[in-house]
Amino acid sequence: MLQTRDIAKSISGTQLNWTTSQAGTVRNQIPEKAVAGGDIRLTIPDGIKKLQAALDETIKNKLVPDTETIVKIVPGRPAFRAGERGRALAEEGQAIYAEIDRKLDIVGMTGGATDAGYANRSGKAVVVESFGLAGFGAHARDEYIDTNSIVPRLYLMTRMLIEQGKKK
Repeated sequence: MLQTRDIAKSISGTQLNWTTSQAGTVRNQIPEKAVAGGDIRLTIPDGIKKLQAALDETIKNKLVPDTETIVKIVPGRPAFRAGERGRALAEEGQAIYAEIDRKLDIVGMTGGATDAGYANRSGKAVVVESFGLAGFGAHARDEYIDTNSIVPRLYLMTRMLIEQGKKK
């Protein structure tokens, strides 16, 4: 973990954060096995391949003799990348939100993994992401929803559905 802590900095479009570890069950024995887990975020299509290659190369230099280290990346949810039609729909939402004096920021990609990333892969569906309730501290112990965003976001979604229905 120490050898790889800054590895993603050398690969543009990747992030690696070690988030879990487990080793041993008693304090007076060196454990036979240790396992660590990490969170990877990617904004480039070949990020897994590049990161895996860099990790494999780095662990060749053993810090502890007579040990074996294996690093295996297991792909999870893909990052959401806004398509042209999704951006157009988001811009429509932005205009609707402005009607009630609210600002809606649009970004093409955050690097976060999401189910919307799966829906967007084929390019057939029009997919937007992060139009839910506003909140802060995502995935942290102090995560919360801004309750003042409930009514405006309901208005936004209702109006967007109405407008989309008119197009059919």
